[in-house]
Amino acid sequence: MLHSIYDLTTSCRKTTGDVPAKLVGASTTVVGSKVYLFGGRLVTERRMVSDLYAFDLETHVWEKIAPFPQDDIPKPRYFHSTDTWNNQLIIFGGMSNEPNSPNPEELCVLSDVRFFDLNTRHWIPQSQFSVPVSDSLVPRARYAHLSSVSADRLFIIGGQDFYNTWLDDICVYDLLGKAWVQQRDYPRHCGTYRSIAVSSSLCVRIPQEETRNSQTPTDFGPPGTRFRDNSNSNPADYTSSESLTHIPYSTTPTDDHPADIYLYSNYNFTDVKRELEVFSPLPDTDFTIQERSSAMNGTTFPPGLRFPTGAILGTHLIIAGTYLAHSYQSFSIWVLDLLTMTWSRIDPGKAVETGSWFRGCVWPEQNKFFIFGNRSGNLVDDYNRRLLSWDHVAVIDLEAFGIYQPPPLKMDIPMQELGLAALEENVLADFEIVCDDRRKIPCSRRLLEERWQWFSVQRKQFLEKALSTSESLPTSPMHVEVSELPGAAPAYERPDPRLTPRALHLSEPYPITLALLQYFYTLSLTTPLQLAPAVLSQLLVLATNYQISHLEALVKHAMHRALSNSTSVGVYEVATLCGCRSLQIR
Repeated sequence: MLHSIYDLTTSCRKTTGDVPAKLVGASTTVVGSKVYLFGGRLVTERRMVSDLYAFDLETHVWEKIAPFPQDDIPKPRYFHSTDTWNNQLIIFGGMSNEPNSPNPEELCVLSDVRFFDLNTRHWIPQSQFSVPVSDSLVPRARYAHLSSVSADRLFIIGGQDFYNTWLDDICVYDLLGKAWVQQRDYPRHCGTYRSIAVSSSLCVRIPQEETRNSQTPTDFGPPGTRFRDNSNSNPADYTSSESLTHIPYSTTPTDDHPADIYLYSNYNFTDVKRELEVFSPLPDTDFTIQERSSAMNGTTFPPGLRFPTGAILGTHLIIAGTYLAHSYQSFSIWVLDLLTMTWSRIDPGKAVETGSWFRGCVWPEQNKFFIFGNRSGNLVDDYNRRLLSWDHVAVIDLEAFGIYQPPPLKMDIPMQELGLAALEENVLADFEIVCDDRRKIPCSRRLLEERWQWFSVQRKQFLEKALSTSESLPTSPMHVEVSELPGAAPAYERPDPRLTPRALHLSEPYPITLALLQYFYTLSLTTPLQLAPAVLSQLLVLATNYQISHLEALVKHAMHRALSNSTSVGVYEVATLCGCRSLQIR
């Protein structure tokens, strides 16, 4: 029986622990390796709750977080918003039961901001937020609105009031000052039924593009600086700074490079209209809005998705939601490449073909998309009741589709280029790496010890053995000097025989060894040698064998970027050899 390759990308698991009951209008928020679920209305009792649950994304176990007796617990609510900031949950608004009403069915809408401290697991009392605010900036009470956090500010967008009237505005809350600081009209209807607003705690910087757009070069040294290669005998091996390729990397947002908020809406589901706008926070309380709807392209576009959820991962906007047509219904997942503005569909295979699936979220650290639901449920019936189930979770490997968070920069670009120059000019070289053809590359032993854990351990073992030998032969004229030995160290196994006091013999060709040393000196992959497909493959093997996780992440990142018909066979073979399943599937 033939299986779709897409079936390899998605698995389905039953959740365990304190599995929440079926809910309407609950919120889900990813923080680290946990999803926090808050509020909602119980389907069975038609009663709103203020319960808080944590779902472990690694073990798939639910935990109900019991409140402390003295805590000021928020009102029960549904169709509210929950965001994360500074290891806290931020709850805003929603619809609740009218307090002190004789009619338990009587409803009201809220405009309160509440904080839950994830470190202490306490609700922070509202009385702590006594900062005076202008009444004109406090948002009108609302539910089914959008929210997102960027630049230490909570953005509340749209939603509806008690009478289901659209509230066409954007309200901004200063999370540091605990005050509403801006309110701006917004000429579009936005709400959870048709829209998402998402940002990321990391942004992706693209050095090559920034260098082109910048008046000042980022290179270390003047343009055209040439670095000398250790082979010395071959001028063609010299590395020019202009030949270096600085690949995109992830970093925390700054005032100059804030985390943008992407607002995507789809409506008029019989003839779908799609809109995309980008909010960019400015250093003060203001922000700009850029229209990007017309830039979206692709051979296919997302259908109308109801109650969509979404996220930013790397340079991709992910949107998922319920697609309802007369003859076909499904939970549909789409992705917009923010560099090319091209749409494509994520096919999760058969895992979510049947059952009731509605709430999706991204685990950025693992590049995975989680969908909560019930694989025995009925999608149309549950959609009509707005019902959310938590009994099962489908897990999609997004990296297998080339969607992932690029690795961070360990060293800024001028320092990378300085490091490369230091290697090629033999600065502080007191050690050698001997290649399989007996060519030698001078390098710094201290630098290798600091940046290569395997080498550091081998050195300690070597020195331990030297110390042991010197103590057993105290009068020997062959006494070994061990003054460099670190303080008390545990007993080590026999050191690797390839290591001598001044050299390490690696059974690797010269180009591979040089590329590895270039990595240790720059903590990056930037040279034409390092980025050559055959060299990348060997670096992946070395990163796996020596457990250099950052190098492994960089190599996979470079391989994803360079993947083509001509490189795919080699990438597949080395990914299989090194157990890089996501890259192998792609």
